[in-house]
Amino acid sequence: MDLAPAVPLSAAIAEHLAATEGEHGLYAEIVAADPRLTFAVQNLIREHAELRAVQCDLAGMADKQLADLARRLNRHCQRGNDLVYEAYVVDLGGET
Repeated sequence: MDLAPAVPLSAAIAEHLAATEGEHGLYAEIVAADPRLTFAVQNLIREHAELRAVQCDLAGMADKQLADLARRLNRHCQRGNDLVYEAYVVDLGGET
């Protein structure tokens, strides 16, 4: 199996985790701006635990496993995009 795709994917996962989690990460910013999104943020953080586990096993994955991971990552990214949209773009009204 070619290990070349695993290296950039592992780096991308690490970069994503660093940018979104932690005291100064995107998720903390979202919860501070809109506390009603806390549950959605917690769900994404739970998915991060799965990503950390998978990140360690990338080099040993078969093509089918990598395809499944790609689908899971795509769904995770979409949920993250939806969260950011809801936090910063959706106008809930009430302002004049």
